Amino acid sequence: MDKVRIQDDLYTYVNQAKLEELVIPDDMPTAGGFSTISTDVEKLMIGEFNAMCQNASYPNEYLARACTLYTIAKDVKRKKKHGIKPALKNLSILRKLGTMRGYNLHSKELILKGIEMPLNIDVDANMKDTTHHCVMIQGPSTILPDVSYYQNEQQRDALLNMWSGFTKQVLAIAGHSDEEIDAMIKDTLAFDALVAKYVKSSEEWSEYTKMYNPMKTSRVAGMVKPLNLKKLLTDLFGFVPEEIIVAEPRYFKNFKEIFNANTFEMYKNWAYVLTLMASSSLLSEELRDLGGGFRRALSGIAASSSAEKFAYQLASSMYSEPVGLYYGEKYFGEEAKKDITEIVKQIIATYQKRIAANDILEQTTKDKAILKLSKMGLKLAYPD
Repeated sequence: MDKVRIQDDLYTYVNQAKLEELVIPDDMPTAGGFSTISTDVEKLMIGEFNAMCQNASYPNEYLARACTLYTIAKDVKRKKKHGIKPALKNLSILRKLGTMRGYNLHSKELILKGIEMPLNIDVDANMKDTTHHCVMIQGPSTILPDVSYYQNEQQRDALLNMWSGFTKQVLAIAGHSDEEIDAMIKDTLAFDALVAKYVKSSEEWSEYTKMYNPMKTSRVAGMVKPLNLKKLLTDLFGFVPEEIIVAEPRYFKNFKEIFNANTFEMYKNWAYVLTLMASSSLLSEELRDLGGGFRRALSGIAASSSAEKFAYQLASSMYSEPVGLYYGEKYFGEEAKKDITEIVKQIIATYQKRIAANDILEQTTKDKAILKLSKMGLKLAYPD
């Protein structure tokens, strides 16, 4: 690379030497300080997992489970032997549905098996009263990363054609004929287009306070018919909550256009295809590579991660708290935690003194600010 002049490009002038020696790993979209730290920690913890598995010695039952999952996930020979069969067995429930009545009978089972649904149900802390939890519903994800991608017809079609190319290969391995594959892809794209009309964009999601739309469950149940919401909630939780937080009101106001008797067969193909593609990462290396091809293409990632790295990422995501706690206690330590806690307490005390001495703010404002600082919960390093 030719030497850049400072007046032409300050950033490159300052960083040129580092940029020339920097190598972006094939399985990552970026390289830099934070990603290097993350990679180093990941390598360290893979070593920890390997040692635990080799010695069959685990600090607690949760890390034992994490290591069991890690061992299974990196067993390439076992996954190759089973191929796509585990995913097809999981998806066989879609054949039981038949009609909308069958869907409502099996809706809990669909959720527990990870089958794509026309709505997502979650339980989270109530935004306005975090001492209580609430049921929240929102729409499904679209095939493309954001609904804004659907605005430009040329861009949308190019990306969906790319997605279709990878998906057709997975469906072929599943044993479907070309005719069946074309029909399933057509239905999947059609249902995806319906969803994309009404779900929120990333920009809309950024206004997080607008997610809080409490509605009476009876009203929401009427909005999502023919889906039997009250039965589904009873099956999942054992009762029907009085209120539900509707994160995407626009989507649910138009839910009957998306999910109805006329679109039911379309929905089943959409659910089959998207669930199969999502499951591919857990299958053979060939399927994991094909299933992740579209995401890698969007992100500019050259290759899939190694089986070992994928297995660790899967296990650590499923058991994130015990894995994080283990790392924090062993590599950060109690003394460092005490030090950083004391530093933060000193910072809070300094803020309180400065606010108290402020001669611009009204006294009631200062009192509230000081009270807020005194009520801050300190979550540092790792949980106690």
